Amino acid sequence: MANGVDLDSRLVASISTFFDGLQAADMNNLKKEWADIDKDMTTMASSHGVLSPDTSFLAVSVSDCMQMLCDAFLDLEVKTTQRAAGLFEDSTITKAVTPSRSPSPSRATRSPSPYSSSQL
Repeated sequence: MANGVDLDSRLVASISTFFDGLQAADMNNLKKEWADIDKDMTTMASSHGVLSPDTSFLAVSVSDCMQMLCDAFLDLEVKTTQRAAGLFEDSTITKAVTPSRSPSPSRATRSPSPYSSSQL
């Protein structure tokens, strides 16, 4: 069974496990770690009659932090997907509107010919 200090350090360490799981796209280690923490917290609370308020607060804070990070990453993914779709749509419209050849420059922008009529 874990003591309060051990639980506190495991709760804080679970944030690293969370980011490792995100990077590897595998949250199984985090799920196992939290299941073990939950079991130890429940055991500690039932054997001592109460869980340390600091440990309880830390557990809720770490959990809330992970939830906010998940929400932020999901929101970012949705916005990225929407932006990519918008850019794709813009590129499709641009391809349809863009002529295949560029028009010739107007007379006003052409270089004067050495034999132009104004010099004769």
